[in-house]
Amino acid sequence: MTRLSNRQYPLLRMFAKNGPQFHMSIEQAQHFDQRPFRSMLIRKWIVFRPGKGFHITAAGLDAYNEFLHTDIARKNADLPLTAYFDATAYALHSRRPRVIQMRKAS
Repeated sequence: MTRLSNRQYPLLRMFAKNGPQFHMSIEQAQHFDQRPFRSMLIRKWIVFRPGKGFHITAAGLDAYNEFLHTDIARKNADLPLTAYFDATAYALHSRRPRVIQMRKAS
């Protein structure tokens, strides 16, 4: 799962929206917070090419798309909520599936 900070997301979005053909010069990059640049260079989401500048890589585009399209739906919505949610604290009854008991024929 790709996790982006509040600084990484806007910078990665800018590179992704402009596409792999977009190159940012060092002079342009100096106007932005350098922490997301460093982390994205380490992760190889962006690279620097002498004479061209910084640009997004395929891994950077993949990370951006994974971040945007991560599915958060549960596989089984009938399971109980997280253990960190205490239904009794809110005077709610827990949703438990009904069990039908079968009696043997006499």
